[in-house]
Amino acid sequence: MHRYAANDPIWRLANNYLQSSTSGRLGKACFQCHAGTAFVSDNTKPTFEFSELPDLVREGVTCDFCHVLRPPFVTTDQHIQYTLSPGKTKYGTLGNPVPAGVHEHGYEASYDRSEVCRQCHDLIMNHVPVEITVTEWQNSPWGAMSVECQKCHMSTYSGTAAAGGPVRENLHRHDFVGADVAMTDFPNKPEQRAAVDSMLKNAVTMTFDAPASAAVNDSLNVAIHVYNDKTGHNVPTSVFFFRQMWIEVTVFNGTDTVYRSGYLDANGDLMDNNSALRKNEDRDLTIFGGTLYKNGEESNVFELDSLVNNSIPPFATRTGNYGFRIPRAGTWSVGVRLLFRPFGPYLFRALGGEEYIAELPIFEMQTAGSVIDVR
Repeated sequence: MHRYAANDPIWRLANNYLQSSTSGRLGKACFQCHAGTAFVSDNTKPTFEFSELPDLVREGVTCDFCHVLRPPFVTTDQHIQYTLSPGKTKYGTLGNPVPAGVHEHGYEASYDRSEVCRQCHDLIMNHVPVEITVTEWQNSPWGAMSVECQKCHMSTYSGTAAAGGPVRENLHRHDFVGADVAMTDFPNKPEQRAAVDSMLKNAVTMTFDAPASAAVNDSLNVAIHVYNDKTGHNVPTSVFFFRQMWIEVTVFNGTDTVYRSGYLDANGDLMDNNSALRKNEDRDLTIFGGTLYKNGEESNVFELDSLVNNSIPPFATRTGNYGFRIPRAGTWSVGVRLLFRPFGPYLFRALGGEEYIAELPIFEMQTAGSVIDVR
């Protein structure tokens, strides 16, 4: 997905939207991470049509760029600080590479550590820590145990690092599976979505408490607990203010449904503040994410002065509570799903990217259920 960083149509639309809304003050800020080589070589236009982008920009985050990064790796506070050693030597973690003649090899142990991810995955804007995935990891037990980012996002395999090379153990895959998915044609797109689905299914643990029996019209409560016991950073992380991870609850008996939360409106949006059709109608909606503010009004990552973040830190639990009554006797089912999608359709519409809404998947992270005997 690093190659996709500057090819993502939603990122391109968002960049140009922010350029317009900030009267150009955004400048080349987004290119710092989305097209590092183009940024440091001054091959970027702050506002652009994609057809105008040079090939160097379209390459996004390249092999060549990452493999000339050198320590120190520091959090990006407004402006990125790269330490680069461009040239024929490319750095990695193989101590005994086979000379290939294409480039020289330099050993750098940092490539097996989370620190190498910091510059583009730890962002402070206007003195507000906003997209701080590496800091979340560093402050967690996973960081203390040295369970690095590469453990989940660059899984290992046995094989050859290059054509004709020796078979090695513990080589790293470079798929960089995360929460994003390609909106356009992209190599191995189905496999990518399957990998994201697998990752999300193993991200957290969901449990819930519900009564086993009740009388007709009793006031009932279901408590659903989401425990971040498997992920090395907050869930969701990075652009948590756009991610949508939420709980869906349905109380039903056959086709008779007496309660539900976490459903979508006719536009495919959750019925929260972003719904154009049924704004804030889902009063029990539990969504894990957040909001950026400037002077008390919703803002963007470039202009914010504060934020609210209700994502789930490592080894923390968030609980959703749902109250309802069941007006008829019978055996009633409570169905619960924890769902995730990278973005809400409302955002695509706001950016002028309606054509990509059909590409937005909803991933089923966890499911659970129970029955209530109502007499």
